[in-house]
Amino acid sequence: MNKKIIQLLLIGVVCGLAYVFTMNMRRPIEFKEKYEIRKTKVVERLKEIRALQQAYKSVKGVYTASFDTLENFYRTGKMQTLRSVGSLDDSATQAKTKSYEKLYEEQQKQIKARRPIKGERLIALVDMDDAKVVELGLAVRKPIIDDVKSVVKVDTVLLASKPNFDIGELRFVPGVEVNGVIKKPEFTIKATIKETISKVKVPLFAVFVPNEVFLEGLDKQEIANLSDEQMQRNDPGEETKNTIIKEQKGELSADERMKFAEEKAKWEHYPGLRVGSINNPNNDAGNWE
Repeated sequence: MNKKIIQLLLIGVVCGLAYVFTMNMRRPIEFKEKYEIRKTKVVERLKEIRALQQAYKSVKGVYTASFDTLENFYRTGKMQTLRSVGSLDDSATQAKTKSYEKLYEEQQKQIKARRPIKGERLIALVDMDDAKVVELGLAVRKPIIDDVKSVVKVDTVLLASKPNFDIGELRFVPGVEVNGVIKKPEFTIKATIKETISKVKVPLFAVFVPNEVFLEGLDKQEIANLSDEQMQRNDPGEETKNTIIKEQKGELSADERMKFAEEKAKWEHYPGLRVGSINNPNNDAGNWE
């Protein structure tokens, strides 16, 4: 083998190593970019589910563990809303506001002329006679807008500002694409009622999807790295650590994977995206917040 051939081989090796190095450097960057795109879509869907769950609870008093129930509630249910009558630009509102500003000025004069009662509250009672308001010292300087309660169909107000919202897609994890094929896995939905130490029953719900589901089709090693990073903050026991290893090696049966997925859903740092909690009240927060 002559010297020129050896030089060409060395150049080829160097170029190959440079390519491998570049790809190894680029791989996590590309994964991060694709992860953020998918995460944004999933988070948006979880927010929609949360809004519908909260509306359902406002009517029924509990959350539901059924997407069928949520869908039916959205299509046929009714809920009470609070709307404001009048606006800061409305002439009637402005006239009423000016009237109360005068009452406010009169009230201030009265307060200066006497010692205020301890804890005296200054509030506006729009349905009270003006003279009575002054007499009781209840006028305030603020725009007067009346709030009115009304019962409306859920689908006319909830998520109505989103033109592309489709209730039929609520249960499906968006943005999952594998080799050009769009997949539609479903979120897992849970609901329960937990009793606190003080014997108060608190309705809870959780909707979640693990990393390996909504990131399917992306680099498997990067998905595993992401999940490991999230789970390390949980401090799981030795048995759980062994199960994690078996899961990563694909050694769990279908039933074992399902049970383990439910266990992970209760972890504080869930290896995936989740809204709500069936373990502890968290004000229906998402783990991305």
